[in-house]
Amino acid sequence: MFKTINKNTSYEIVEKKSKFISNIFYIESIEEAEKIIKDINKKYFDARHNCYAFSVYTENRNSK
Repeated sequence: MFKTINKNTSYEIVEKKSKFISNIFYIESIEEAEKIIKDINKKYFDARHNCYAFSVYTENRNSK
């Protein structure tokens, strides 16, 4: 059994005059993840850091 994302959401906090924004999205493919990352980078084009991670489950563990 594994955990999954129920809904897409965002959260924002301000710490020492710095704004931290997190976004979480449910995806089903690498291409979908890459599109979301591209859209987020466009939306926050002036951010100093854009960090991301994603995981895609496949039946065939040899696929990329």
